[in-house]
Amino acid sequence: MSSVALRQSGGAIIVSIPKAITKALGLNIGSKLDLSIQDENIVLTPKAEDMTLEALLSASPKECFALTEEDREWESTSSVGKEV
Repeated sequence: MSSVALRQSGGAIIVSIPKAITKALGLNIGSKLDLSIQDENIVLTPKAEDMTLEALLSASPKECFALTEEDREWESTSSVGKEV
């Protein structure tokens, strides 16, 4: 178990989380935590972040978005039904 001290930063009281703990939990700067009190203990729980389409696409290699010959052929094909 690690011990930490509360510190003042501007108008807030802060606590630093040791690097070994953040690494073990896969936390990084900007990770979100839920804060609660349970039986007079402060409990921080990593909060699962909802992945957005934008976040998923931004992590994808740019070459994945290059149009293939098949894509170009599909784009130039006329519609057959009511898909337009």
